[in-house]
Amino acid sequence: MWNNSQPRGLRKRSARQRHNPLLRRSDRIENMLTLAVVVLAFAMLPLAILVGARTIDSQLTLAEKQVADYRTVTATTLADSTGVSVTSDVAPSGVDTAPAKWAWGDETRHADITVDPATPSGTKQDIWVNADGNLTTEPMSSSAARVAGVIAGLFTWFAVMMIALSGFLICRASLNRSRDAQWDRDLRQFLDSTTRH
Repeated sequence: MWNNSQPRGLRKRSARQRHNPLLRRSDRIENMLTLAVVVLAFAMLPLAILVGARTIDSQLTLAEKQVADYRTVTATTLADSTGVSVTSDVAPSGVDTAPAKWAWGDETRHADITVDPATPSGTKQDIWVNADGNLTTEPMSSSAARVAGVIAGLFTWFAVMMIALSGFLICRASLNRSRDAQWDRDLRQFLDSTTRH
């Protein structure tokens, strides 16, 4: 009786693949590994989205804390600006800085601040300071927090997939060597059998 659970064409094709003399054990292993990598790629999507969402939440919390704690004060430069070489992954670039001071309660704080080129001594400039009155960067924006989350999610997915693909390629190279050796053995056996007749 015909089984409705599997189409007849699919049953015939899978039966042919099982009994195909050219389809070796290494071919079946490679097919299973390929399927595993594809399944992993789809299975990793929810995890990558979860990592991205968690990162966005944590970065938004940090941004809110920075907005609450950080404030601007007016600093006064104590000398003319000087260029400082900054090395980056993209290209070397320059940043101008100058020593500056600012009032924080009853204290006077000092630090080198980033200024425009050719800024003279005595220039007043707004800077960001943290809750302790120390020089800091501008608070993180909500858009930057979301971008960080997206990058974290994409990095998670790509990192796992790169590891999986590397493992797949290593296994495939080993299977190819095994296949080549098996073909050599079979060809030698075939040639030996034909020379005997």
